[in-house]
Formats: sequence, structure tokens, C-alpha cells
Amino acid sequence: MKQLLILILILSILSSCDRKKSDKTQSELKAETKSEPIKEAENIQSKKKKDTIYNYWALILDTISSKKEFKISDLKHTLEVKTYSLNDSSIVRNLSKTGEQAYLDHSHKMVTDFKLLTDSIVDKKQIDRTNFEKSLIPEFYSECNLLTTEIDSTIGNTVYLNSSLGVPDTSNIWTVWYSIKIKNDRIGNLEINKTDYVGM
Repeated sequence: MKQLLILILILSILSSCDRKKSDKTQSELKAETKSEPIKEAENIQSKKKKDTIYNYWALILDTISSKKEFKISDLKHTLEVKTYSLNDSSIVRNLSKTGEQAYLDHSHKMVTDFKLLTDSIVDKKQIDRTNFEKSLIPEFYSECNLLTTEIDSTIGNTVYLNSSLGVPDTSNIWTVWYSIKIKNDRIGNLEINKTDYVGM
């Protein structure tokens, strides 16, 4: 009889342990099942936020060249100007209208090379949009690119030029007029004279 009671007691203890374990497993399973759709929804949401469309402009293959001859102290000088595109995709505009998806527009930086020649190349200088940063409205500067550079005239050892800058695929264009002094057969720094909106 004692043995029967001990056996029943042991069986009831084991049975209650199994029930607790089973309850715990079911509650854990419910919690995991509940959290899975939440995690999945969060992943979809974060993926939506990170989606980005990249637009890359084609490389501009045209090179715009011009030159001007002038004399300094009876010595003939020639200033050659060449404007062309780098293949760097360095000008980036965010054209997104909503915060969910980014639309990034990449275009290539345009540069102008100056070469000062007498009998051979005496000096070289390269400019790009950064040379005009202080002369332009910050909002325009952050998206603009150098478009053209032209020689206007020369007086003595001073060369007068202008450069047009614009935001790609818009008519938002500004022109900067400036001069460069030639001293000891060296091309000096740009001296900005005037900046104006010209549109198109």
C-alpha cells in the first residue's frame, strides 16, 4: 500500500512538471510567432527607407576650345582655354520628393584648363566650379556645374574672361565675369568682377 502511494505521488509530480514545461513551451512559441510578423514588418519598412534610385548622366564628350594672342612687353603670348568633362560622377543632387525613397542624380564635373604659351608652354592652371563658390548663392552652388569658359578681351597683362555655371537639366544658369593677370609668365589668381543670373 505504501509503495502504491509512493508510486502515485511520483507520477503526479512528474505529470505536473511535464504540464509546466508544456505550458512554458507553448507560451514561448506564441511569443516567437507574435514577434516574427513584427520583425518582418520592421525589415520591410527599413528596406523601404533605404531604397535609392541612382541616375548617372552620360559623359559629355564635347571639348570647347579657344585661344587669344596678346603681347606683354613686346613678347607674344597665347592663352589657350579648353573646357571638358571629367568622368567622376562627383556632382550629386537629391531629387527625392518624399522621404521614403532617395533619387540621386549624378553628373560629371566640368573643368577648364588654361595654357599660357610663348615659344613653349610657360604655365598651366585648371579651374572648376569651386573657384566660384564665394560668388554664388549656396543653394545654387551645391547643385551647379561649370558649363563654359570664354575669353572676353585682353588689356596689357590682364585677360578678361567669363564662365557660365548651371544646374544640370534646368535653365538655372549664372555667369561670372572675372580677370586673370599674367605676371612673369605665370597665370595669376581669378579676380571676380561680377556675377549675374542669365537663365536660358
